[in-house]
Amino acid sequence: MPLDPRRLLILRTVRRTGSVLGAAHLLHLTPSGVSQHLTKLENELGLDLVDREQRGGGRTIRFTPAGNALADRADRVAEALAEAELDMEQFRDGPAGPLRVGGFSVALSELAAPVAMRMAAVNPALDPCIYEISETERLHALSTGELDLILSERPGDDGPVRPPGVVEVDLMRDPFRVVVPVTWPSDSEPATLLARPWITTSFGPATRRHLERMCREHGLELDAHDIGTGTTPTLLGLVAHGLGATIIPSLTLRQNPSPKVRLSNAIADPGSRVLTCLHRENAPALVHHMINEMRHYAATELQHVPSG
Repeated sequence: MPLDPRRLLILRTVRRTGSVLGAAHLLHLTPSGVSQHLTKLENELGLDLVDREQRGGGRTIRFTPAGNALADRADRVAEALAEAELDMEQFRDGPAGPLRVGGFSVALSELAAPVAMRMAAVNPALDPCIYEISETERLHALSTGELDLILSERPGDDGPVRPPGVVEVDLMRDPFRVVVPVTWPSDSEPATLLARPWITTSFGPATRRHLERMCREHGLELDAHDIGTGTTPTLLGLVAHGLGATIIPSLTLRQNPSPKVRLSNAIADPGSRVLTCLHRENAPALVHHMINEMRHYAATELQHVPSG
């Protein structure tokens, strides 16, 4: 009997979420329905795919070697189906329907919004909706289906855990820029600049880590004043008044120009952050189209090389 592709995809989701309950939530099925599909798949093959002692409820499921091998094949089936859906887009008039995108202000205003508007201008049937919400809220909204796509920053080791059933794709690399008061003299040597006062925020732990690393490399101790949850205008205002230098992502600086600060190239590589897109595993082709358009926009309009 031929294998049922739908059951293969259910098996794949169970492995990716780690439980019947997690797969049921993601697939909008009942837990008993997911279990029945697994049982039927095992009966069709005459093989145990999961360890029956670990099955059921919200407990983590342990796959047998046969189950893991079949789930690997199911990954390829899912990829082939996604590619087929993208191929079929060329035969339609264009993407249509709602496209709900969430994220943080800079990524939305500098990247998602202009791309969404361009797509809507070409395809009037497309209805883009942009939402600025916190990291925790947007991850929850994505998992529950309230959002189709979210823009985020690739987290560090202490960042929020990505929920099961969510795919994260690198979108672009956003280089950090060193910003100093216009009244400061030009520093041609990194050590000279690093020895000056710096201003950091609790929203930018990655930039502080970069500063500390560079100071250590030059045998210096970082002299930094952390202003807590200060906004970018506040940060730039302090720099403008000569209180210190800072590091700001290029996109953030693009959104907040200031004539009282200037860029310094004394530090060749102050680091960067990676902006990412997150979507559900079963995302429609429209979501993948949006991601491709944003990567193209980043490379051509923002002159940022897509990451990955």
